[in-house]
Amino acid sequence: MAIIKKREIDVLAQMNGDELERFVESLPAGKDKIEGLFDFLEMKLETNTCDHTSRFAMQFMMQNTLNFAKLSAWLSRNGGYCDCKIVSEIAEIWREVFDES
Repeated sequence: MAIIKKREIDVLAQMNGDELERFVESLPAGKDKIEGLFDFLEMKLETNTCDHTSRFAMQFMMQNTLNFAKLSAWLSRNGGYCDCKIVSEIAEIWREVFDES
């Protein structure tokens, strides 16, 4: 039987203050940069259709000199395989948690 690893983003809403703080510290980029990425993608996807790549995410990462390998791996592990999935699978949950904090 295969072991299924739960995505970090799926348990985000269940984290308490200390767990949430450790989660933020473990991120491959600062919380503000990741929120900036989500804002950028939402803006881009308002006027562009997703081509099922992470082209806009890559553009943001390059413009902000973020660690592409680490951030891309984290996004993929959490369901963000392309720009629209980053928004629907990660940003929505992120916003529910951090907009309340």
